[in-house]
Amino acid sequence: MSSSRLRNNPMLPLPRPFRVLAAIALVLILVYAAGWVLIQVGGMVSQILIPIVVGLLLAALLMPAQLLLNRKLRFPRHAAAAVTVVGLIAIIGGTIYFAGRSIAQGVEDVRQSLQTVLDRAEEWLATGPLGIDESQLQDLFAQGRDWLADNTASLSSGALNATSSAGTLLVGAFLALIVALFLLAEGDRISSFMLMGFNEPARTKVRETIRRAWVTLGSWARTQVIVSAADAIGIGIGAFALQLPFVVPMIVITFLLCFIPLFGAFLSGAMFALVALLFGSPITALIMIGVVIAVQQLESNVLQPLLMGKAVNLHPLVVLLGVTTGTYLLGLTGALLTVPILAAANAGYKYWVGRDPFPGLNDGGSALAGSPRTLAPVRKSAKLPKDIGSVTPQWIEQDRLAELYSPSRIEDSPSETEETEEV
Repeated sequence: MSSSRLRNNPMLPLPRPFRVLAAIALVLILVYAAGWVLIQVGGMVSQILIPIVVGLLLAALLMPAQLLLNRKLRFPRHAAAAVTVVGLIAIIGGTIYFAGRSIAQGVEDVRQSLQTVLDRAEEWLATGPLGIDESQLQDLFAQGRDWLADNTASLSSGALNATSSAGTLLVGAFLALIVALFLLAEGDRISSFMLMGFNEPARTKVRETIRRAWVTLGSWARTQVIVSAADAIGIGIGAFALQLPFVVPMIVITFLLCFIPLFGAFLSGAMFALVALLFGSPITALIMIGVVIAVQQLESNVLQPLLMGKAVNLHPLVVLLGVTTGTYLLGLTGALLTVPILAAANAGYKYWVGRDPFPGLNDGGSALAGSPRTLAPVRKSAKLPKDIGSVTPQWIEQDRLAELYSPSRIEDSPSETEETEEV
Protein backbone atom coordinates (compact mmCIF):
# COMPACT_ATOMS: atom_id res chain seq x y z
CA MET A 1 0.00 0.00 0.00
CA SER A 2 1.40 3.37 -0.98
CA SER A 3 2.19 6.09 1.55
CA SER A 4 -0.25 8.49 -0.15
CA ARG A 5 -3.06 6.00 0.34
CA LEU A 6 -2.16 5.65 4.04
CA ARG A 7 -2.33 9.39 4.45
CA ASN A 8 -5.75 9.45 2.79
CA ASN A 9 -7.04 6.69 5.13
CA PRO A 10 -6.02 7.71 8.65
CA MET A 11 -6.65 5.43 11.64
CA LEU A 12 -8.85 8.12 13.22
CA PRO A 13 -11.73 9.05 10.86
CA LEU A 14 -11.61 12.69 11.97
CA PRO A 15 -10.95 15.94 10.14
CA ARG A 16 -7.30 16.98 9.97
CA PRO A 17 -7.56 19.85 12.54
CA PHE A 18 -8.90 17.43 15.14
CA ARG A 19 -6.10 14.95 14.43
CA VAL A 20 -3.54 17.73 14.86
CA LEU A 21 -5.09 18.76 18.18
CA ALA A 22 -5.09 15.13 19.31
CA ALA A 23 -1.40 14.78 18.43
CA ILE A 24 -0.54 17.98 20.33
CA ALA A 25 -2.55 16.78 23.34
CA LEU A 26 -0.73 13.44 23.27
CA VAL A 27 2.67 15.17 23.19
CA LEU A 28 1.69 17.40 26.13
CA ILE A 29 0.54 14.38 28.12
CA LEU A 30 3.81 12.56 27.44
CA VAL A 31 5.86 15.61 28.40
CA TYR A 32 3.88 16.03 31.60
CA ALA A 33 4.27 12.33 32.44
CA ALA A 34 8.03 12.46 31.80
CA GLY A 35 8.33 15.59 33.94
CA TRP A 36 6.36 13.97 36.75
CA VAL A 37 8.61 10.91 36.68
CA LEU A 38 11.73 13.09 36.73
CA ILE A 39 10.39 15.10 39.69
CA GLN A 40 9.57 11.94 41.64
CA VAL A 41 12.94 10.36 40.94
CA GLY A 42 14.71 13.65 41.68
CA GLY A 43 12.88 13.92 45.01
CA MET A 44 14.03 10.44 45.99
CA VAL A 45 17.69 11.06 45.15
CA SER A 46 17.81 14.80 45.92
CA GLN A 47 19.97 14.33 49.01
CA ILE A 48 22.64 12.82 46.76
CA LEU A 49 21.96 14.68 43.52
CA ILE A 50 22.04 18.18 45.03
CA PRO A 51 25.50 17.77 46.67
CA ILE A 52 26.82 16.45 43.35
CA VAL A 53 25.54 19.54 41.53
CA VAL A 54 26.97 21.80 44.25
CA GLY A 55 30.30 19.98 44.01
CA LEU A 56 30.28 20.53 40.24
CA LEU A 57 29.72 24.26 40.75
CA LEU A 58 32.47 24.40 43.40
CA ALA A 59 34.88 22.69 41.00
CA ALA A 60 34.01 25.20 38.27
CA LEU A 61 34.52 28.05 40.76
CA LEU A 62 37.85 26.76 42.09
CA MET A 63 39.35 25.70 38.75
CA PRO A 64 41.51 28.87 38.37
CA ALA A 65 43.20 28.10 41.71
CA GLN A 66 43.69 24.48 40.63
CA LEU A 67 45.27 25.59 37.34
CA LEU A 68 47.55 28.02 39.17
CA LEU A 69 48.82 25.37 41.59
CA ASN A 70 49.07 22.56 39.04
CA ARG A 71 50.28 24.27 35.84
CA LYS A 72 52.15 27.27 37.17
CA LEU A 73 53.50 26.11 40.55
CA ARG A 74 53.80 22.46 39.38
CA PHE A 75 51.88 20.89 42.28
CA PRO A 76 50.72 17.30 41.66
CA ARG A 77 47.09 17.38 40.61
CA HIS A 78 45.76 15.69 43.77
CA ALA A 79 47.86 17.88 46.05
CA ALA A 80 46.69 20.99 44.19
CA ALA A 81 43.07 19.90 44.55
CA ALA A 82 43.50 19.22 48.27
CA VAL A 83 45.14 22.61 48.88
CA THR A 84 42.37 24.34 46.92
CA VAL A 85 39.54 22.64 48.84
CA VAL A 86 41.22 23.14 52.22
CA GLY A 87 41.70 26.81 51.35
CA LEU A 88 37.98 27.11 50.61
CA ILE A 89 37.13 25.48 53.95
CA ALA A 90 39.49 27.88 55.74
CA ILE A 91 37.85 30.89 54.10
CA ILE A 92 34.35 29.69 55.00
CA GLY A 93 35.37 28.80 58.56
CA GLY A 94 37.10 32.14 59.09
CA THR A 95 34.08 34.03 57.81
CA ILE A 96 31.74 32.14 60.15
CA TYR A 97 34.12 32.75 63.08
CA PHE A 98 34.34 36.49 62.56
CA ALA A 99 30.58 36.77 61.99
CA GLY A 100 29.85 34.84 65.18
CA ARG A 101 32.37 36.91 67.11
CA SER A 102 30.71 40.10 65.91
CA ILE A 103 27.32 38.79 67.06
CA ALA A 104 28.69 37.81 70.48
CA GLN A 105 30.32 41.19 71.01
CA GLY A 106 27.23 43.13 70.03
CA VAL A 107 24.57 41.17 71.91
CA GLU A 108 24.47 43.53 74.90
CA ASP A 109 24.33 46.66 72.73
CA VAL A 110 21.62 45.14 70.59
CA ARG A 111 19.64 44.11 73.67
CA GLN A 112 19.66 47.69 74.88
CA SER A 113 18.73 48.95 71.41
CA LEU A 114 15.87 46.45 71.19
CA GLN A 115 14.59 47.61 74.55
CA THR A 116 14.62 51.18 73.27
CA VAL A 117 12.76 50.09 70.13
CA LEU A 118 10.15 48.24 72.18
CA ASP A 119 9.68 51.30 74.39
CA ARG A 120 9.16 53.45 71.29
CA ALA A 121 6.72 50.92 69.87
CA GLU A 122 4.79 50.79 73.13
CA GLU A 123 4.63 54.58 73.24
CA TRP A 124 3.45 54.74 69.62
CA LEU A 125 0.76 52.14 70.25
CA ALA A 126 -0.49 54.09 73.25
CA THR A 127 -0.37 57.58 71.73
CA GLY A 128 -0.74 56.78 68.04
CA PRO A 129 -3.85 56.32 65.93
CA LEU A 130 -4.53 52.86 67.37
CA GLY A 131 -5.04 54.28 70.87
CA ILE A 132 -4.12 51.08 72.78
CA ASP A 133 -3.83 51.77 76.51
CA GLU A 134 -1.36 50.17 78.94
CA SER A 135 -3.80 47.54 80.23
CA GLN A 136 -4.52 46.31 76.72
CA LEU A 137 -0.79 46.08 76.00
CA GLN A 138 -0.29 44.02 79.14
CA ASP A 139 -3.10 41.71 78.04
CA LEU A 140 -1.42 41.27 74.64
CA PHE A 141 1.91 40.41 76.27
CA ALA A 142 0.14 37.97 78.63
CA GLN A 143 -1.53 36.27 75.68
CA GLY A 144 1.86 35.98 74.01
CA ARG A 145 3.35 34.29 77.07
CA ASP A 146 0.38 31.91 77.28
CA TRP A 147 0.74 31.01 73.60
CA LEU A 148 4.44 30.31 74.14
CA ALA A 149 3.68 28.05 77.09
CA ASP A 150 0.98 26.16 75.22
CA ASN A 151 3.16 25.56 72.15
CA THR A 152 6.39 24.59 73.89
CA ALA A 153 6.10 21.02 72.64
CA SER A 154 5.64 22.13 69.03
CA LEU A 155 8.59 24.51 69.26
CA SER A 156 10.75 21.75 70.73
CA SER A 157 9.74 19.43 67.89
CA GLY A 158 10.63 22.14 65.40
CA ALA A 159 14.02 22.57 67.07
CA LEU A 160 14.66 18.82 66.77
CA ASN A 161 13.70 18.93 63.08
CA ALA A 162 16.07 21.89 62.61
CA THR A 163 18.85 19.89 64.26
CA SER A 164 18.16 16.96 61.94
CA SER A 165 18.20 19.30 58.93
CA ALA A 166 21.50 20.78 60.10
CA GLY A 167 22.97 17.27 60.25
CA THR A 168 21.72 16.52 56.73
CA LEU A 169 23.19 19.83 55.56
CA LEU A 170 26.60 18.98 57.01
CA VAL A 171 26.59 15.56 55.35
CA GLY A 172 25.59 17.15 52.03
CA ALA A 173 28.32 19.80 52.36
CA PHE A 174 30.92 17.10 53.05
CA LEU A 175 29.79 15.13 50.00
CA ALA A 176 29.88 18.27 47.84
CA LEU A 177 33.47 18.98 48.93
CA ILE A 178 34.51 15.41 48.12
CA VAL A 179 32.90 15.66 44.67
CA ALA A 180 34.67 18.99 44.06
CA LEU A 181 38.00 17.48 45.18
CA PHE A 182 37.83 14.61 42.71
CA LEU A 183 36.55 16.78 39.86
CA LEU A 184 39.45 19.18 40.37
CA ALA A 185 42.00 16.37 40.51
CA GLU A 186 40.56 13.94 37.94
CA GLY A 187 37.84 15.80 36.05
CA ASP A 188 39.44 15.09 32.69
CA ARG A 189 39.72 11.38 33.48
CA ILE A 190 36.12 11.14 34.73
CA SER A 191 34.67 12.95 31.72
CA SER A 192 36.79 10.93 29.27
CA PHE A 193 35.64 7.68 30.88
CA MET A 194 32.02 8.75 30.45
CA LEU A 195 32.64 9.74 26.82
CA MET A 196 33.99 6.27 26.02
CA GLY A 197 30.37 5.10 25.93
CA PHE A 198 29.85 7.08 22.70
CA ASN A 199 31.13 6.34 19.23
CA GLU A 200 32.43 8.93 16.79
CA PRO A 201 31.20 11.41 15.69
CA ALA A 202 28.78 11.53 18.63
CA ARG A 203 31.69 11.44 21.10
CA THR A 204 33.19 14.65 19.75
CA LYS A 205 29.78 16.31 19.64
CA VAL A 206 29.05 15.43 23.28
CA ARG A 207 32.55 16.45 24.40
CA GLU A 208 32.28 19.85 22.76
CA THR A 209 28.82 20.31 24.29
CA ILE A 210 30.24 19.56 27.75
CA ARG A 211 33.08 22.04 27.20
CA ARG A 212 30.63 24.83 26.40
CA ALA A 213 28.51 23.98 29.44
CA TRP A 214 31.65 23.99 31.60
CA VAL A 215 32.67 27.44 30.38
CA THR A 216 29.21 28.69 31.29
CA LEU A 217 29.24 27.11 34.75
CA GLY A 218 32.71 28.43 35.56
CA SER A 219 31.92 31.92 34.36
CA TRP A 220 28.64 32.03 36.26
CA ALA A 221 30.19 30.75 39.50
CA ARG A 222 33.17 33.12 39.49
CA THR A 223 31.15 36.13 38.36
CA GLN A 224 28.45 35.46 40.94
CA VAL A 225 31.00 35.27 43.75
CA ILE A 226 32.62 38.56 42.71
CA VAL A 227 29.30 40.31 42.20
CA SER A 228 27.85 39.02 45.49
CA ALA A 229 30.99 40.08 47.36
CA ALA A 230 30.89 43.54 45.76
CA ASP A 231 27.22 43.93 46.73
CA ALA A 232 27.79 42.75 50.29
CA ILE A 233 30.90 44.85 50.90
CA GLY A 234 29.47 47.97 49.27
CA ILE A 235 26.22 47.81 51.23
CA GLY A 236 28.16 46.87 54.37
CA ILE A 237 30.33 49.97 54.07
CA GLY A 238 27.17 52.08 53.93
CA ALA A 239 25.77 50.31 57.00
CA PHE A 240 29.05 50.80 58.87
CA ALA A 241 29.04 54.51 58.02
CA LEU A 242 25.51 54.73 59.44
CA GLN A 243 26.75 52.94 62.59
CA LEU A 244 24.29 50.05 62.31
CA PRO A 245 24.80 46.94 64.47
CA PHE A 246 25.73 43.48 63.20
CA VAL A 247 27.40 44.77 60.04
CA VAL A 248 29.67 41.71 59.56
CA PRO A 249 26.89 39.09 59.91
CA MET A 250 24.65 41.10 57.59
CA ILE A 251 27.46 41.26 55.01
CA VAL A 252 27.71 37.46 55.13
CA ILE A 253 23.93 37.05 54.81
CA THR A 254 23.84 39.53 51.92
CA PHE A 255 26.64 37.65 50.14
CA LEU A 256 24.61 34.44 50.34
CA LEU A 257 21.30 36.07 49.40
CA CYS A 258 22.80 37.63 46.27
CA PHE A 259 23.19 34.12 44.82
CA ILE A 260 19.39 34.01 44.47
CA PRO A 261 18.60 35.79 41.18
CA LEU A 262 16.09 38.65 41.24
CA PHE A 263 14.81 38.04 44.77
CA GLY A 264 18.12 37.94 46.63
CA ALA A 265 18.97 41.59 46.05
CA PHE A 266 15.51 42.65 47.20
CA LEU A 267 15.70 40.55 50.37
CA SER A 268 19.16 41.83 51.32
CA GLY A 269 18.13 45.45 50.73
CA ALA A 270 14.98 44.96 52.81
CA MET A 271 17.04 43.45 55.63
CA PHE A 272 19.42 46.43 55.80
CA ALA A 273 16.54 48.92 55.55
CA LEU A 274 14.67 47.19 58.38
CA VAL A 275 17.73 47.19 60.64
CA ALA A 276 18.32 50.86 59.85
CA LEU A 277 14.70 51.63 60.72
CA LEU A 278 14.77 49.68 64.00
CA PHE A 279 18.12 50.88 65.29
CA GLY A 280 18.21 54.29 63.65
CA SER A 281 15.44 56.43 62.27
CA PRO A 282 13.27 56.73 59.15
CA ILE A 283 15.89 59.06 57.66
CA THR A 284 18.59 56.46 58.32
CA ALA A 285 16.43 53.81 56.63
CA LEU A 286 15.94 56.02 53.56
CA ILE A 287 19.69 56.64 53.32
CA MET A 288 20.31 52.89 53.62
CA ILE A 289 17.81 52.19 50.83
CA GLY A 290 19.60 54.74 48.64
CA VAL A 291 22.95 53.02 49.30
CA VAL A 292 21.46 49.62 48.44
CA ILE A 293 19.97 50.87 45.17
CA ALA A 294 23.20 52.62 44.15
CA VAL A 295 25.37 49.58 44.83
CA GLN A 296 23.04 47.17 43.04
CA GLN A 297 22.71 49.43 40.01
CA LEU A 298 26.50 49.68 39.77
CA GLU A 299 26.77 45.91 40.00
CA SER A 300 24.09 45.10 37.42
CA ASN A 301 25.00 47.77 34.87
CA VAL A 302 28.80 47.88 35.14
CA LEU A 303 30.40 45.02 37.04
CA GLN A 304 28.43 42.05 35.77
CA PRO A 305 28.53 43.01 32.05
CA LEU A 306 32.26 43.73 32.39
CA LEU A 307 33.00 40.30 33.85
CA MET A 308 30.58 38.13 31.93
CA GLY A 309 29.39 40.11 28.94
CA LYS A 310 26.40 38.69 27.08
CA ALA A 311 27.80 35.21 26.60
CA VAL A 312 25.90 33.35 29.32
CA ASN A 313 22.93 35.65 29.82
CA LEU A 314 19.41 34.30 30.03
CA HIS A 315 16.26 36.24 29.32
CA PRO A 316 14.85 37.75 32.55
CA LEU A 317 11.53 35.97 32.00
CA VAL A 318 13.37 32.62 31.78
CA VAL A 319 15.23 33.45 34.99
CA LEU A 320 12.01 34.42 36.77
CA LEU A 321 10.13 31.30 35.69
CA GLY A 322 13.13 29.08 36.38
CA VAL A 323 13.73 30.46 39.87
CA THR A 324 10.02 30.27 40.70
CA THR A 325 9.79 26.67 39.50
CA GLY A 326 13.01 25.67 41.25
CA THR A 327 11.84 27.25 44.50
CA TYR A 328 8.49 25.47 44.25
CA LEU A 329 10.11 22.08 43.65
CA LEU A 330 13.24 22.24 45.85
CA GLY A 331 12.85 25.32 48.02
CA LEU A 332 15.89 27.53 48.57
CA THR A 333 18.18 24.95 46.96
CA GLY A 334 16.18 25.13 43.75
CA ALA A 335 16.34 28.92 43.76
CA LEU A 336 20.14 28.78 44.04
CA LEU A 337 20.82 26.06 41.46
CA THR A 338 18.24 26.75 38.75
CA VAL A 339 20.02 29.59 36.94
CA PRO A 340 23.45 27.93 36.50
CA ILE A 341 21.78 24.72 35.33
CA LEU A 342 19.63 26.61 32.83
CA ALA A 343 22.61 28.64 31.62
CA ALA A 344 24.74 25.52 31.08
CA ALA A 345 21.88 23.71 29.34
CA ASN A 346 21.29 26.75 27.13
CA ALA A 347 24.94 26.86 26.06
CA GLY A 348 24.95 23.13 25.29
CA TYR A 349 21.68 23.38 23.36
CA LYS A 350 22.93 26.26 21.24
CA TYR A 351 26.03 24.31 20.25
CA TRP A 352 24.01 21.18 19.51
CA VAL A 353 21.71 22.99 17.07
CA GLY A 354 24.60 24.76 15.31
CA ARG A 355 24.60 28.13 17.14
CA ASP A 356 27.93 27.79 18.93
CA PRO A 357 28.04 30.28 21.85
CA PHE A 358 31.82 29.91 22.19
CA PRO A 359 33.33 29.43 18.72
CA GLY A 360 36.71 30.35 20.18
CA LEU A 361 36.93 26.81 21.57
CA ASN A 362 37.21 25.56 17.98
CA ASP A 363 40.16 27.91 17.38
CA GLY A 364 42.34 26.65 20.23
CA GLY A 365 40.56 28.26 23.16
CA SER A 366 40.72 26.64 26.59
CA ALA A 367 37.54 25.50 28.31
CA LEU A 368 39.37 25.53 31.64
CA ALA A 369 41.26 28.81 31.45
CA GLY A 370 39.28 30.76 28.85
CA SER A 371 36.58 33.29 29.67
CA PRO A 372 33.29 33.81 27.83
CA ARG A 373 34.39 37.27 26.72
CA THR A 374 37.37 35.81 24.83
CA LEU A 375 35.61 32.70 23.55
CA ALA A 376 32.34 34.29 22.41
CA PRO A 377 31.82 36.23 19.15
CA VAL A 378 33.14 39.78 19.08
CA ARG A 379 29.92 41.39 17.90
CA LYS A 380 27.53 43.04 20.29
CA SER A 381 24.01 41.73 20.75
CA ALA A 382 21.55 43.18 18.29
CA LYS A 383 19.14 45.68 19.74
CA LEU A 384 15.44 45.07 19.52
CA PRO A 385 13.58 47.18 16.96
CA LYS A 386 12.06 50.32 18.38
CA ASP A 387 8.46 49.56 17.41
CA ILE A 388 6.45 46.76 19.02
CA GLY A 389 5.57 44.07 16.51
CA SER A 390 8.66 44.61 14.35
CA VAL A 391 10.41 41.40 15.47
CA THR A 392 9.65 38.67 12.95
CA PRO A 393 11.09 35.17 12.39
CA GLN A 394 13.10 36.66 9.51
CA TRP A 395 14.64 39.24 11.88
CA ILE A 396 15.63 36.51 14.34
CA GLU A 397 17.06 34.40 11.50
CA GLN A 398 19.20 37.30 10.29
CA ASP A 399 20.41 37.93 13.84
CA ARG A 400 21.43 34.28 14.21
CA LEU A 401 23.23 34.32 10.86
CA ALA A 402 25.17 37.39 11.97
CA GLU A 403 26.11 35.56 15.16
CA LEU A 404 27.13 32.46 13.22
CA TYR A 405 29.54 34.34 10.95
CA SER A 406 30.96 36.66 13.61
CA PRO A 407 34.68 36.24 14.31
CA SER A 408 35.82 34.92 17.68
CA ARG A 409 38.59 36.37 19.78
CA ILE A 410 41.30 34.41 21.51
CA GLU A 411 43.85 36.13 23.72
CA ASP A 412 46.19 33.24 24.45
CA SER A 413 46.15 29.86 22.79
CA PRO A 414 46.94 27.10 25.27
CA SER A 415 49.70 24.65 24.62
CA GLU A 416 49.09 21.17 23.34
CA THR A 417 49.69 19.78 26.83
CA GLU A 418 47.02 22.01 28.29
CA GLU A 419 44.53 20.97 25.64
CA THR A 420 44.93 17.27 26.49
CA GLU A 421 43.98 17.97 30.11
CA GLU A 422 40.71 19.76 29.44
CA VAL A 423 37.24 18.59 30.38
